[in-house]
Amino acid sequence: MDTKKIRVVLLIGLVIMVAISGCRPKEDPLAEEARQTNVAQTVAVQFTKTAIARPTDTPVPTATTAPTATATLTTVVPTAALGTTPSPQATTTTAAPTASGGIDAGVWTRSAPADDSEILAGAKFQVVVTLMNTGTTTWTTDYYIQFVDGNNFGITQNTFKMPTEVPPTMSIQFTMNFTAPQTVGVAKSNWNIVNASNVPFGYFYFQYNIK
Repeated sequence: MDTKKIRVVLLIGLVIMVAISGCRPKEDPLAEEARQTNVAQTVAVQFTKTAIARPTDTPVPTATTAPTATATLTTVVPTAALGTTPSPQATTTTAAPTASGGIDAGVWTRSAPADDSEILAGAKFQVVVTLMNTGTTTWTTDYYIQFVDGNNFGITQNTFKMPTEVPPTMSIQFTMNFTAPQTVGVAKSNWNIVNASNVPFGYFYFQYNIK
């Protein structure tokens, strides 16, 4: 094919291409704008979903209620030991004036086991006795209880000092380690409460039925 024919073929092809491009529908500017808006909205929605699904880089602390402490005030009763059982006992108290002008006074309040309880002859047993300060002075650790007479229930000492100070209206407990006598019958032990000047001002006793 000669050069002239080639040029004619190329020219015809160029004309056809121009014709085809002229036949394409012209794009609507409004449609294009709507398409771009839809794309932007889709991107925004996807960004929001991603932000919700992704954990935050910095955790936000939540407010909590701090634990509170409560305090209860109680009247503390000084004790040498615990455990008491009420029992009837008639005791006497002789008020003893002190050099400071106060009054020493005290009473028995309870024993455990209770008076008149049955104890086996020769058995070792423990008694907890509670005494109350009914005077106006504080019983110091120089105050004591003292065996007076009767059955001493096998004790090896006759006096027992207060293990702690006992203010007025407060109580003190003593734990006594006794041994029952071998003789069957009623065994009674008489005791005093004594102040620091060795003046007795309170009386109480232990009494048990030995079987």
